[in-house]
Amino acid sequence: MKTHKFLLLLILAVLWLTGCGAPAGTDVVDLAKSEARDLSAPVDEYAPLRLTVGDVLTLESLQKIDPYPLYTLHYYADYETAALPPNTPLTNDSLVDLSITSQKLASSPWACSLFTALADPESMVYGRNFDWEYSPALLLFTDPPDGYASVSMVDIAFLGFHADQMLTLDKLDLNYLVTLLDAPYLPFDGMNEMGLVIGMAAVPPGDMETDPSKETVGSVFIIREMLDHAASVAEALDIFSQYNIDFSGGPPIHYLLADVSGAAALIEFYQGEIHIIGNDQPWHQATNFLRSAYADSGPGRCWRFDTISHTLAETQGNLTPQAAMDTLAAVAQDGTQWSVVYGMSTGEVQVVVGQDYDTVHQFQLEFPEK
Repeated sequence: MKTHKFLLLLILAVLWLTGCGAPAGTDVVDLAKSEARDLSAPVDEYAPLRLTVGDVLTLESLQKIDPYPLYTLHYYADYETAALPPNTPLTNDSLVDLSITSQKLASSPWACSLFTALADPESMVYGRNFDWEYSPALLLFTDPPDGYASVSMVDIAFLGFHADQMLTLDKLDLNYLVTLLDAPYLPFDGMNEMGLVIGMAAVPPGDMETDPSKETVGSVFIIREMLDHAASVAEALDIFSQYNIDFSGGPPIHYLLADVSGAAALIEFYQGEIHIIGNDQPWHQATNFLRSAYADSGPGRCWRFDTISHTLAETQGNLTPQAAMDTLAAVAQDGTQWSVVYGMSTGEVQVVVGQDYDTVHQFQLEFPEK
């Protein structure tokens, strides 16, 4: 499970040794060697920021992939050393210099589209449009020592960068990039190495009451918990059941999960209760209405839902990655910030930003050998 992490670490070490990518005076490689690759070792050059070897390796891995922009980041630091506490909800209250307010967040035109097509075991796919205000994106690779490797999409506006900074993060000094270390806590969708995929979309309030016997976590941090520790939809649902979900500062959301066994589930809060809607066909989908509020999901409630439903039924849940991206393009709106297709059978990830469907960026999450 960890092979690809160490290969990337080795590549980064070579780059530092050859003088590529490291700021002048950085002794990260020497520290990594002397501490037997102890990623928690402090880096003297960044002592005021309390950065470790893992932190610096993480921040130095930042790459700009698309001018919209789209960035990638490989995470080597310990989550526990990041600044954002794990129960932080989807809000700006704990983040630095965010240019939008909670009121603006709560009233923004959230209008995401989610679906999964599971008929072909060799080409199971999960497609997702994130529709909102301008949202520069970060594709984050994580591989925690006590969990599964995963890839996830993060809206970097929630990490406290100004608009001009977001366009040139790759040009900034590490001192200005520290809040990127909070990225693991803000996955908006993602896939882990076991082929489990999770995405979310905003919906009307479900008036869920909290259970005092359970820990409360934020509405997107729960996605991190499931990606890191669940190999299947069933395991993810078990993890989900252990927490209260805090939606303060942002809209209520529901979650669409799918795995390579062909199982899928939509988690919703409605009339004070959790509702789990499974799939009775080799596909599943969601947009921005509570399916729990209706006896059926007949047409007319959301044109995007209807379009996706027609495609899935017509193909019987058998879509190639390209067909999945075409479906996302068909339901894209003016506010579609990114479209991502997760190859659940292959680990392939395809990302389009800013509705530029002629430019599809391809990535790979390594899966364990079967």
